[in-house]
Amino acid sequence: MPRIVIADDEPDIVAILSGRFRAAGFEVFTARNGAEALEAVRRHRPDVLVSDVMMPELNGFQVCRRIRSDPDLSAVRLVLLTAKDSEADRFWGSEVGADVYLAKPVDPARVVESVRALLEG
Repeated sequence: MPRIVIADDEPDIVAILSGRFRAAGFEVFTARNGAEALEAVRRHRPDVLVSDVMMPELNGFQVCRRIRSDPDLSAVRLVLLTAKDSEADRFWGSEVGADVYLAKPVDPARVVESVRALLEG
């Protein structure tokens, strides 16, 4: 069973994505901010982190950078979800090591499909 951490400060988004990923056969862990996201990744060693960019404590870019700089976490795949969809934002997502960058609003089914494709690729 693939493991995923979903990090977003919007409870509705966490609930919707958690339900979709559970229905798709994932073991789901959640976080409400960047610090919790980083701790959840360290504790649960997921296959994938799906993270909002704009969160309290640490933003999604900072979380990605810390995960990519930790050799013990280097296998974690990173998906960023954000309302920040400029070319510069996408550039920074790439710079911090995100595997996928999806702009909100996004269909939850597309998020699941993107994660599945990432894990199969």
